[in-house]
Amino acid sequence: KTTPTVVLTSATHTANGEFDFIKRETGAVEVEELQVDSPFDFREQAILVVPRMKCLPNDPGFAAEMSGHINRILALLKGRTMCLFTSWKNLEACATAAEATGVEILRQGDKPRSKLLAKFRKDEGTALFGTSSFWQGVDVPGEALSCLVIDKIPFMNPGDPLLEALQERDPGCFANYSLPKAILDLRQGFGRLIRRRSDRGVVVIFDTRLFTKA
Repeated sequence: KTTPTVVLTSATHTANGEFDFIKRETGAVEVEELQVDSPFDFREQAILVVPRMKCLPNDPGFAAEMSGHINRILALLKGRTMCLFTSWKNLEACATAAEATGVEILRQGDKPRSKLLAKFRKDEGTALFGTSSFWQGVDVPGEALSCLVIDKIPFMNPGDPLLEALQERDPGCFANYSLPKAILDLRQGFGRLIRRRSDRGVVVIFDTRLFTKA
């Protein structure tokens, strides 16, 4: 039995303005496409900051340098910050260092996800630190989330078995899979900040490769 019509909708179906990635991954070749502009005015509602970093994400000192910047953000905003990480290692290092700010740190794993989010929405004097499960499906409108921190571009781990299998099958795996997936994941994370037309905020990404790599 076939399904006559399937409608797929998402804020992050396109990479570089094209549906090629999602079509290739789902096997949906002959489809109708419609790309609709966002209802949000990101140029007016959000500011993107990429600090000048001495360390690249794979350098040993990256987490320590990043945590210094995060602590200054938390001290300035007195909380109201969500920090998204691509690894538990970075999360643990930065969350532990952030305890010195006096801001209450809500760390993934300390309590169930729903309780952490409820506390973060209710108390503006908190900062939430999370990994992959917090990059999507999180809705915190208003000033409780005024700054979104992202440690780096969310590329897949080079040792991931799926990625290794894809690389064996496709020499152009980076351009065909890794890069568009990272774009979609980054957009998912970025989307945690602006949830309403009245929202305002800052996104800070500590990955200078946004400017130095093609």
